[in-house]
Amino acid sequence: MMSIRDSLLPSAHRSPNYGGLLFLLIALIVVAPSATGPGAMFLVEALFDLVLVAGAYSAAARAGHSWPFLALTALTLLARWSALFLGGTGFELVSSVITVTWIVYAIAIIGKQLFVERTVTTNMIFGAVIAYLLAAIAFSFVYEVIELRQPGSFSGLPEGAGPLALGDALLYFSLVSMTTVGYGDILPVSALARPLAVLEGVFGTLYLAVVIARLVGLHIAAAMSGEEDGS
Repeated sequence: MMSIRDSLLPSAHRSPNYGGLLFLLIALIVVAPSATGPGAMFLVEALFDLVLVAGAYSAAARAGHSWPFLALTALTLLARWSALFLGGTGFELVSSVITVTWIVYAIAIIGKQLFVERTVTTNMIFGAVIAYLLAAIAFSFVYEVIELRQPGSFSGLPEGAGPLALGDALLYFSLVSMTTVGYGDILPVSALARPLAVLEGVFGTLYLAVVIARLVGLHIAAAMSGEEDGS
């Protein structure tokens, strides 16, 4: 008989479905900058919470990290809503640090699964894209911590920006840095922000190179194995 735990979490022998998580991540990146009005922060936070819950459901079970990751997810949700309702730089800093910890844990889980798989599937490609986007979001939170601790670490940010506008601007900067586009409208100027932005660009380039090499290698191996079976 299936236990409550088995009904709530994906099977340890079934690949997690990353399609929903990828959709939520893209929706967050698209919706967050355009969300305005008095309820915008709650809308963006609710969407981010869905990302956290979907990530916990999709990534944790198969890797054997179910309950630690679920506990971290609950702590992250508590920290983020506390920062939203109570405000203050201290709560925002704690929320950002815990959120980055969650993202790093999620990337580690997804990355481990990617390098365990032996066949290229759509779900595997989704997982690779999710890890890439999560890394950009993690860097944006680190940038936010730097800006909160040392105001003026980035030039070109909206003047007098609230937490939502600041987070949107730094997520945009993070994605630009990760993809090495470098528009130059927002610039890192502090001694800590500049090397971190460079590190993100290097990470983004190496990540794509390693993941593409991995996918191509698996595809070639599968093709060669098919030819041998057919011969």
